[in-house]
Amino acid sequence: MFPLGTAVLPGGEVPLRVFEPRYRQMVGDLMAESDGRPVVRFGVVLIARGPEVGGGEVRCDAGTLVLADVTDRLPDGRALLAGTGTSRFRVVEWLPDDPYPRARIEVLAEPALSDAHLERLHEIDRRLRVVLRGILEAAGKDADAVFAALDIVDADPLVADVSPIYRWANRLRIEPHDQQRLLEAADPAAQLDVLDDVVEGLEARAAFGGS
Repeated sequence: MFPLGTAVLPGGEVPLRVFEPRYRQMVGDLMAESDGRPVVRFGVVLIARGPEVGGGEVRCDAGTLVLADVTDRLPDGRALLAGTGTSRFRVVEWLPDDPYPRARIEVLAEPALSDAHLERLHEIDRRLRVVLRGILEAAGKDADAVFAALDIVDADPLVADVSPIYRWANRLRIEPHDQQRLLEAADPAAQLDVLDDVVEGLEARAAFGGS
């Protein structure tokens, strides 16, 4: 387990710099389990309270499995990782942090989105684009070019199996608190409530001249 100061959603990218001794050992152990291949899998959970470095932090119990390439590793174990979130999980039991954070987890199934869910997501996205267009045009930027870039993210075949809800949240890079609410949501309707809140906040800031 890798507790971080940010949450990770399925389909989200997470670059990591491994330097603490406990995580150097974790990466080495995981590479050994994968026959030395530079690919490792671990869980990421958001730190609810406390620092990322040194231990003793309070952790959330819902997180995301991450599959990561070890892009660089020094002889002393320090490493650079390029990870991607794959599946949500909940922690069933935290185990002793010896030699590094570990837990028993249950991987959570992702319910299929109904037509009603997709229609609601489309409406949330429409509202977002109205807000973004106003912000971008006020700043003298080309809103259509930004929207085209967002559509490219949605069309990426590498995230084709990721729920459209997560794709939407990842492309907007919503705040860790809202990411965690998505991970803890019981069903798509509750997740859409989170996205609705995000856009409502953007609409309110735009109405009062914020950005």
